[in-house]
Amino acid sequence: MTTRTTENVWKEFSDRLRRFIVARVRNSHDVDDLLQEVFARIHTGLGGVESPEALESWLFQITRHAIVDHYRRHAAATSPVELRFEPTEAPTPPDVAAEVASWLAPMVDLMDEEDREALRLTDLEGLSQKELAARLGLSLTGAKSRVQRARRRLRDLLTECCEIERDRRGNTIAYTPKNCTSCGCD
Repeated sequence: MTTRTTENVWKEFSDRLRRFIVARVRNSHDVDDLLQEVFARIHTGLGGVESPEALESWLFQITRHAIVDHYRRHAAATSPVELRFEPTEAPTPPDVAAEVASWLAPMVDLMDEEDREALRLTDLEGLSQKELAARLGLSLTGAKSRVQRARRRLRDLLTECCEIERDRRGNTIAYTPKNCTSCGCD
């Protein structure tokens, strides 16, 4: 087994971690500072990572935590003293959810025709499930099942490709690529 060093991790993961940070932090100086902070944390904790399979996940978890800490520090520094509070969640740049949403169209194209049609008609063109049933000659129950099955398959395609992190309200706040073949998250 090869011993991991901070230098090896830097060579292998720094570009991906930088892109991950850039997608979530607008200021380029903050990106550099955060990447440096992430690697300081990596250097400190690298010896505690027992399995090589867990390394990548651990690296992105550290990076997510550093970004959250960055936004907390920023919020604390800009809040008036009398209104100062510790937010329960870091503000999320609005582009994360939009970025994830942009992967859905290519994924839908990979689905079978029946699923594509159900999603296109209901979710994109706004047909009700009752109208979908009438248009396709299905029972209302059949139409509902088809739409739910297609949505589940689309969700499964997305989660096969990336680990999606959501806040407690269900908003997409981060993602970690796992097996990118169809979503375009690279």
